[in-house]
Amino acid sequence: MTPETIGQKGGLYCYLITPFNEAGNVDFATLERYTDAIISGGADGVTCVASTTEGVYLTEAERFAVTKAVCDTTDGRVPVNVAVGDFSTRQVNHWADQAQKVGASTLMLEMQTYLPDIHFQDVIQHYQSVSDNVDIPIRLYNIPRTTRYDMTPKMIAELAAVDGIDSVKDATGDPHRVRDIIALTGDRFALYTGLHFVARESYKYGAIGWEAAYHPLFNDDMVTLHQQLRAGDAAAATLYKKMEPLFVFFRQYGVPQCIRAMSAWSNLNLGQARAPLPNLSEQQSSQLKSLMMDLKYI
Repeated sequence: MTPETIGQKGGLYCYLITPFNEAGNVDFATLERYTDAIISGGADGVTCVASTTEGVYLTEAERFAVTKAVCDTTDGRVPVNVAVGDFSTRQVNHWADQAQKVGASTLMLEMQTYLPDIHFQDVIQHYQSVSDNVDIPIRLYNIPRTTRYDMTPKMIAELAAVDGIDSVKDATGDPHRVRDIIALTGDRFALYTGLHFVARESYKYGAIGWEAAYHPLFNDDMVTLHQQLRAGDAAAATLYKKMEPLFVFFRQYGVPQCIRAMSAWSNLNLGQARAPLPNLSEQQSSQLKSLMMDLKYI
C-alpha cells in the first residue's frame, strides 16, 4: 500500500444521514440533493451506510440501493467510503463485493461482535479475508462503544500486516489514541478522527482527516475548521470554540438525532429516525434550535 492511496490523502468526509420520507421509506430524491450539497460545499469525501448514517437500520435491499445512489450521484467527484461491517466474515465480504461493484472508493470496516469469544488472530484473518477479496482500500474503524470490541494501538500496529488497510478512523473519544497509533506505526496509516468533540485534539496529535456527520446548514464552518486544523492554523481555536457548544450537544443527545432535527429547519429535511432509534424530544429540539440560531446557522 503506497502513500498515494485514497485513504492516506486524509480530508473531511461527511457521513450522509440516510433520509426517510413520511412513510418511513428511504427518500432517494433528498439523498441525491443532500449528496450534491455536501460535495458542492467542499467535502473531500462522503460516507454512507455506516454507524451514524444508520446503515444497520436498513434492509439489505435498501443498503444496496443507498450505496448505489450515493456512488451514482457522486459520479467520481469525491471518494465514496462505504461501510461493510457485520458479524460474520462471509457477510462482510458480501457487502464489500457489492460496494466495490457499484463504485465505492474505500471500505469502512469495524470489528462488530455478538459473542464475546473472538480472538485477535481471528480478527486479523477477518480483515485479511476482506483485503484479499477486494481491490479497493479498507479504512479500519474503531468504535468500541457500539461494537464492544476495542482495537488498541498495539492491535492496530499488528494489523499493519494487512496490506489492504490504508487508514484508521478512531472513534473512541480519546485523542491520545491518534498519538499512540502513530508512535507505533509511523506513516503506515492515515489517521482520521470520528467524533466532533475531540477533533481539535486529534489533529494536534497527528490526524489528517475527519469523518463525521453534518448538514449543509453548517457546511462552511465544518470545511473551514478542517482546513484550519489540518494546517495547524491558530484561527482554528476561535472557530472550534464557536462550534464547541454544538459538538457538546451532539455528544449528549446523539449525532443522527441532532442532524435529523436540525434538517427540519432547512430545504433538506432528512425525516425521522427509524425505530427503535429515538428522535429528540420537543424540549431538546427547542434547545438545539436556539443553539443553531445563536450560531447563525438558521
